[in-house]
Amino acid sequence: MLEISNLIKRYGRDEPVLKGLDLTVEGNSVVSIVGASGAGKSTMLRCINRLVEPTSGSIKLNGIELVTLRRAELRRARRKIGMVFQGFNLIDRLTVMENVLAGRLGYVNLFQAVTRRYPAADIERAFVLMERVGIAHYANKRADELSGGERQRVGVVRALMQEPEVLLADEPTASLDPRTSEQIMVLLQSLASELSLPVLINIHNVAQARTYTDRIVGLRHGTMIFDGAPSDFDKEALEAIYGGIEAPEDEAAPAAEEVRDGQP
Repeated sequence: MLEISNLIKRYGRDEPVLKGLDLTVEGNSVVSIVGASGAGKSTMLRCINRLVEPTSGSIKLNGIELVTLRRAELRRARRKIGMVFQGFNLIDRLTVMENVLAGRLGYVNLFQAVTRRYPAADIERAFVLMERVGIAHYANKRADELSGGERQRVGVVRALMQEPEVLLADEPTASLDPRTSEQIMVLLQSLASELSLPVLINIHNVAQARTYTDRIVGLRHGTMIFDGAPSDFDKEALEAIYGGIEAPEDEAAPAAEEVRDGQP
């Protein structure tokens, strides 16, 4: 369970980017975070894994308070927080397998990390996960030889190699074409169910949020102004979040079954 209480993030003396957020996510729910640019979506995700330091408030993952952790304790906690990035964050000169195994860096010693000598069990798990997302045949291919969708799948598997207790996805489809982005959303939806893993997705595409997530959280200027089911995310909620500006990609998304036929 992820529990966020009265989360505030302020840079210097400026107005807070996040203004007392409260959010609880449990089970295998997929939660989308929507809002205009500057609403605080990415900041919230990065506060959870401490890439950004919260100014105040509480963030607990399965009872562990993350905000107060330091050094070794923080490194151990971060192993349980998987992160999927918009820009993929792969090492292009390394193979797909080497990038995937980077998800185990928090679990191996320095010698194993430097020489990339991972336990056999880690390599076996990597193959299983790569097979699940359809990239096992690229194991020995350099990351920079892959398409955007393939690179994002590598990023997803790398995060899953951490054996996370929560998966954060920061604009995971923003760099992808429409068809591929739908496939990635179906993949995240499916993995959440299969692995009983809560997933938080920062996303601009409202249609995808409505179609592929169980819950929508809407932010505006650092304040949560909507938290509910996709079916309740109506025109009034859109106007409250985006201030009358047309929401990005606010159109019907392909049915999940149709996208699955495209091998997500």
